[in-house]
Amino acid sequence: MKRLLYSVIILGLFCSGCATTMTVPSRTTRVMPDEEDRLGGTGIESTDVLTASRKMAESILSVPEIAKADGVPRIAILPVKNSTRFVIDKDIFTTKIRIELNKNSNGKVRFLARDRMEDILKEREGKRESLYSASKEEDLLGVDFYLTGDLKGIAKATMGNRSDYILMSFQLIDTETSDIIWEDAYEVKRVGISGVAYQ
Repeated sequence: MKRLLYSVIILGLFCSGCATTMTVPSRTTRVMPDEEDRLGGTGIESTDVLTASRKMAESILSVPEIAKADGVPRIAILPVKNSTRFVIDKDIFTTKIRIELNKNSNGKVRFLARDRMEDILKEREGKRESLYSASKEEDLLGVDFYLTGDLKGIAKATMGNRSDYILMSFQLIDTETSDIIWEDAYEVKRVGISGVAYQ
């Protein structure tokens, strides 16, 4: 019995020594964000984020209140509401739309960093108290439009199969009148096998 126990301990030590020196090849593959990753699943994919945000940015630039505006309309972002079954970073859409508009609008719109107001007000106060140099002193600008959105979904599942329809809608809301001056949507439906975890 002692000999068997001794053999098991030696074998265990030998195997643990081997495990530390063995290298496992990486199975990580780099793919472009607008390519399918082949993992499957029926939720929102990076391709949806890129396609939807580009479509929304182009659509916003064609709205008369933006395209023919006197001056430069100021936009702030409100949180996106997620009513789908997926736990996702829902603000990834408005972030990407903002980036697309800033890149491609040729100055036709400007975004206000309302989510950074505490830091902005602190810096502004420092400039006014001559703690920092300032080339100009202006009032904070007001918001003309809010950009926001909703993610809604219908899910079905049976015998390990799943179907998800997701509607991603976005709106520009006039801050003076509360009019929705623009709205557009992107939708996707996927059918697949259950088991992919979204994070």
